[in-house]
Amino acid sequence: MTTKHTGDLPVLPFELAQQKSWQTPSWQQRGLMKQQDNVGTRLSLRLGFFTAIPLADGGYVGGYLILNGVGRPIEFHCTTPVRPTRAQEILYGPTLKPYLLGEQMAPALIAKAKSPAEIILVTEWEALTLCQVVEQPVALVLSPETSAAVEPGSAQSAASATWTHSVNGPRSAGAALLECGALPACRTLQMGRNTLLVPEWPVERVTRVQEYLSPWAEAFDLLEPFGRIRAALEEALRRG
Repeated sequence: MTTKHTGDLPVLPFELAQQKSWQTPSWQQRGLMKQQDNVGTRLSLRLGFFTAIPLADGGYVGGYLILNGVGRPIEFHCTTPVRPTRAQEILYGPTLKPYLLGEQMAPALIAKAKSPAEIILVTEWEALTLCQVVEQPVALVLSPETSAAVEPGSAQSAASATWTHSVNGPRSAGAALLECGALPACRTLQMGRNTLLVPEWPVERVTRVQEYLSPWAEAFDLLEPFGRIRAALEEALRRG
């Protein structure tokens, strides 16, 4: 991969043209939309899930899954492997992964989707930079281990809790990124069993996350869909 330049800033010419996609047939979508359950509008809710898995050579492959409110798949898209050069790793430093995941891979997959999601959920701290690119609210779903250390409040409390949590282990990437200002200021939200980190500006996006998820907070396991994405990506890589 060669490096292209815009002024003095090297940008990454990622090849995403060979994205693989899957979408629920339109007739099936119409059938699902006609169904009614005890919460009424859950079937019409659209939740987007983005994650990326690292490759042995230092690259990444990303996947974007759209589910309805009862967990049925609507669309799935994934990238081909994206591999930055050694020069790009040096020049971007700690900002490379946030740029790669949040500003390149995720936006490309979201733009390809035909069904717009009301909320986009991620599991990598670095993907929170996606909130600067898309109009939808973006929320980081924290792991149970990190959730146990985080108390509801501002980004400062989340960063402090992450530091505390990492005392007996390797320093969290999220703590380092929050400390150096590479990630936007965030607020923690508790939604049932799920602890979310939501960029606190603009504030209406935090409100939208609460409005969309609160009615069914106890029913959602927002970490589970990421396991589906990882398994699908691993299968795609295995098949080549």
